[in-house]
Amino acid sequence: MTPPDFFIVVLSYNGLEDTRKCLTSLAPAMRPGATALLVDNGSTDGTYEAVGAEFPWCGRLRVEVNRGPAAGNNAGINAALDAGAEWILLLNNDTIVDPALLDRLREATAAHPGFDVMGPVILFMDDPTEVMSDGTQFNPAIPRGFFLRITVPLGKSHPPQITPVDVVNGACLAIKAETIRRIGLFDEAFFIYHDESDLCLRAIEAGGQPGIIDHALVWHKGSATFQVAGKKSARYYDIRNLLYLLRKHRWAPRHGRPRRVTMWVYLKYAYYWYCFEREQGFDDSAAGVIEGLHDGIAGRQGRYEPKRSRWLGPLRLAFELARRRPRQNRAGLQT
Repeated sequence: MTPPDFFIVVLSYNGLEDTRKCLTSLAPAMRPGATALLVDNGSTDGTYEAVGAEFPWCGRLRVEVNRGPAAGNNAGINAALDAGAEWILLLNNDTIVDPALLDRLREATAAHPGFDVMGPVILFMDDPTEVMSDGTQFNPAIPRGFFLRITVPLGKSHPPQITPVDVVNGACLAIKAETIRRIGLFDEAFFIYHDESDLCLRAIEAGGQPGIIDHALVWHKGSATFQVAGKKSARYYDIRNLLYLLRKHRWAPRHGRPRRVTMWVYLKYAYYWYCFEREQGFDDSAAGVIEGLHDGIAGRQGRYEPKRSRWLGPLRLAFELARRRPRQNRAGLQT
């Protein structure tokens, strides 16, 4: 049996309706030589059985215990490596795709062999004229934020043009199997959030190059007008894992930002989100920022576990005292 050139891994956890929409859109995008696999990451909503009955063309892999998206994706990646795949395409189950997705990716990989991680421009599902994600530079030289947008013009060229970036959005990320063999799987210590940033940075450090093609081929669940707030777990993992990511990559100095500046910007980033959640009235999510900062400093990893610490109170007090001073403009710190 000829190994697949593209092995598509769709990860799902208790998202049957989203998974149905994703696989329904993926079916007309499938091409000879490509394989799809649904990784059911410990779902309890009947996803595994429903996919087997409704989408017989899609393989299935059941992970009995959900150890996070990074671990779920690793299970799918290992299956792709065992199948001898050339490229592995990771796809969130809360996306829908253009029927030309594989055609454009095949064109791009053939035309741009120097890129070993790539993805398309991603649009909002609920506002499909708005870009959710295109290019990203990580830890830019300017003293603000960590994820600087690199605009990718939608030229829709054939073969696709590709823009070099630091990070490809994990909602639709294609990576060469040989690159995975060289740099390793997702780091499961992240559990969720920033694991794809780590994967892309490791690829760069190993001599590779991520890129975004000039085609919008994926729509991701969400709305351009929806302000994410009140999600404690999101704030916790973002703040904690960002510090882990920075430490792991020696404070990511490749664009010239000194370590001391990076550390200061990280503290401002955490402070911004603490203030944002407090001002929205989401005290629990603000607490998630404090816990994420605490656990990041302490080096905690993996799944969130509630804990008691004598340092949580002083950290919260320091942020509150800063917040209650005469208000200053915090615009730009969050990106």
